[in-house]
Amino acid sequence: MVQAFLAALLALSLPQDTATFRDAAAAETYARARVRHIRQDSLVRDYQATVRTRLDATAGRGRFARLTTLLAHESVAEVTWRAPNDLMVRVIGARVRAPLIGMLQGLGEDFGMKEAAEFDEEAAREVEAELRQELVMDRPWFIPRALGDSIRLMGVPDHAALHPLADGATAYYRFALTDSVTLILPGRTVRAVKMEVRPKAFGPALVYGDMWLDRETADVVRLTVVFIGQYLWERPNRGATAEDSARARQESKDADRYLSVEADVEYALIDNLYWMPHRQLLAITAEIPWILNLAIPARAITTFSDYRVNRSPAIEFRVEVSDSMPPEGIRRRSVRTRRRSDPSDTTELDHRTLQEEGYASAGVWSGGRWEVDVPPADSLAEHQWDTEFQVDLDPLEERQIRESFARMSELEYELPPEWTGKRKLALAWERFADIVRYTRTQGLSLGLGARLRPGPKFTTLYAEARFGIADLRPTALVAWRRDGPSGLLDISAYRTVHEAEPWTQGLTIGNSLNAFFTGHDDADYYLASGGGISYTVNHGTLRDLEIGAYAEYHESMQTETNVSLPDLFGDFSFQENPPAAEGWFARGALTHRTRIGPATLRDGADVLWGDSLAAGRFWGALFVPFRVLDRAARVTLRAGVTGGDAIEQFLFRVGGQQTVRGHTYGTKRGTEFYAAQLDVTLNKSSSLWTPVLYADVGDTFAGDPLVGIGAGLALLGETLRMNLSWGLNPDVGARFDILIRAPR
Repeated sequence: MVQAFLAALLALSLPQDTATFRDAAAAETYARARVRHIRQDSLVRDYQATVRTRLDATAGRGRFARLTTLLAHESVAEVTWRAPNDLMVRVIGARVRAPLIGMLQGLGEDFGMKEAAEFDEEAAREVEAELRQELVMDRPWFIPRALGDSIRLMGVPDHAALHPLADGATAYYRFALTDSVTLILPGRTVRAVKMEVRPKAFGPALVYGDMWLDRETADVVRLTVVFIGQYLWERPNRGATAEDSARARQESKDADRYLSVEADVEYALIDNLYWMPHRQLLAITAEIPWILNLAIPARAITTFSDYRVNRSPAIEFRVEVSDSMPPEGIRRRSVRTRRRSDPSDTTELDHRTLQEEGYASAGVWSGGRWEVDVPPADSLAEHQWDTEFQVDLDPLEERQIRESFARMSELEYELPPEWTGKRKLALAWERFADIVRYTRTQGLSLGLGARLRPGPKFTTLYAEARFGIADLRPTALVAWRRDGPSGLLDISAYRTVHEAEPWTQGLTIGNSLNAFFTGHDDADYYLASGGGISYTVNHGTLRDLEIGAYAEYHESMQTETNVSLPDLFGDFSFQENPPAAEGWFARGALTHRTRIGPATLRDGADVLWGDSLAAGRFWGALFVPFRVLDRAARVTLRAGVTGGDAIEQFLFRVGGQQTVRGHTYGTKRGTEFYAAQLDVTLNKSSSLWTPVLYADVGDTFAGDPLVGIGAGLALLGETLRMNLSWGLNPDVGARFDILIRAPR
């Protein structure tokens, strides 16, 4: 009754113009939600729960494609919350996996181990222990109860956004009821209504998104938002001049070009009575604006379980804090104190003490105080987990996260470009090599690309033009793309250079540098003019399956240059680029990539059909890592067969870095082939530099097989590798190559 009266009173005081509420129903629902927000559900006096948090950094072709996990960290904590807003967090376990641990080990000085010239297994464990504890937050990283008047998770963004139910929020937001859903829960049916929250204008720090409300109680049951604003990442200090404010706005705008921040906060109905925190997702996506479809999403996923509500637990704070502290609390270094000595000892702790003794952090915030207790690194490692640690999320959880991420991304696409910092028209390229490239058929070629966001969600119009210095040939491409949650759709028209085989990397920056500095171009090329459509599936049973259909006119390309670094010091010539079968062709392509345990399989099929020629090609490549004599090793197996006519651009090549090292690319060509490569590292554990021995064999089933051996030096986890190869059968002498594994 009291709540209804307050809601009615508040409804009368709310703005009645349509600029704030779409209709009376939206105003009435908002008024009830506002009263609930002010009272923050007085039924809950306290609770205890288990909080699990997963932090991961990933990278992929785009936001919705398969992501490669770079680092995954999980922690579990026991939390106690008491009204009005006191919080105790006791971290009890943490674990970490870093697929890039080899690179991290090589950079050991960054982790305080300057004495380690080379990393052994013990040093690797030290790195893991430091990451395990260091990645645990030393202040509350989650929202322990109802949201206050501002929204920020894990200290992100830098300037907290105004909550849609905060005092004065109606001056900044407009609201509309647009949807409803019925939830069948044990003992109760809940009808939730969706209220769209849209800023009236661009402001200092706001949100754009959806707020789901329990129609009966007006509790917030879910909030999905994108953060926007002039001061998200940088804000002027008090007393700042107009020049300071302008500088802060510009710095924040620059950060918006690279970073996107979204949050999804869900509540669950506990004991059929209390709406309590359930899952909180924070997604920070870094994107390089001039490279298409290269995303580095970082995600923090916090889940709550094992609730005990209103049990009157005692909270014993160990760290003394002052009520005169600012609401933001104390800065990180000064807030940490000893766990096992005098709590009043606030001596700054060194890194080793933090590991060996653990620490406690404390501060004050609106309505109360908080404390985070982090045990020694050894104690974190000894926690008994009830599940195995998976580098990648469980498929069901991954699907739920993907659905949330897709909705948050949809919201971002609805925003005006000037609000997100993402320019509607800008220079952009698909790969770094599209800016500058070097091959034997074009020599040095320069490219200019541009991207236009036409408006529909997830769509991009991309155009590229380039010019080859040696062949004086212009090429171009225009593509309309929709890179959405379900998959990547690409409709294009082009006159571009294609590679004959599906696994060569002739058009990458790595091959360009190898061709220029060593005189080895490991691909064959032909010119294709036409257009087509392709679709890549992002999830489900057919995940990473790409299907394409094209109509193209194929033309031969000749070797046009011998200008490379070896040529500057003596006679040298690239191998001849073989002529292609010319004419109009219909081409179909299917490729798929999947994991089979620790191995990776990439396979595919192609068809090519013209007026008088037709062929089908099937191929596969299997990458199998293993250990031998306590050393890391890898076997790479490739095979393929072509049926129908022997069309030059459909023949398989043997020789070169992808098949038999030590021999020139394309030494043998045929309608069927096999190749096997064995690489064995000499270090027992990863380091900044890793010597490698290898041996290769391959053939087109015509005569004796090609055989090659060699030694290499891999740097930074094979980001850079130098190979000295020797062709044994036939004996062709030594060959030196520089290989670069660029992200795009």
